[in-house]
Amino acid sequence: MTEQIITMTGLEFTVEGRTVAYGAVIREGSGEGELLGAGARMGSLRPLAGCPTGRMAAALGGKQATAVFFGERFLLAAEDEPRQSWLAPLKRLVAAL
Repeated sequence: MTEQIITMTGLEFTVEGRTVAYGAVIREGSGEGELLGAGARMGSLRPLAGCPTGRMAAALGGKQATAVFFGERFLLAAEDEPRQSWLAPLKRLVAAL
């Protein structure tokens, strides 16, 4: 049996200094390394009052990113990633519904 390390990364989403949602990304591997290093990441979202929906510009660790909020899920991708990389997981999620 092989050992698998899974990391849960907690995120806080803010707009103009006000917290609008909390999220978590579960991924394989240790906590080291950058969250956006391997393309788009999908996670669970706990929106608060006034949480935006849809696509928004974001910043994570000083890097430009795109965040897409929909229901109790979010998608986070680095700006330099091709659009297909974050759109493909969203298509798979919709197809599974």
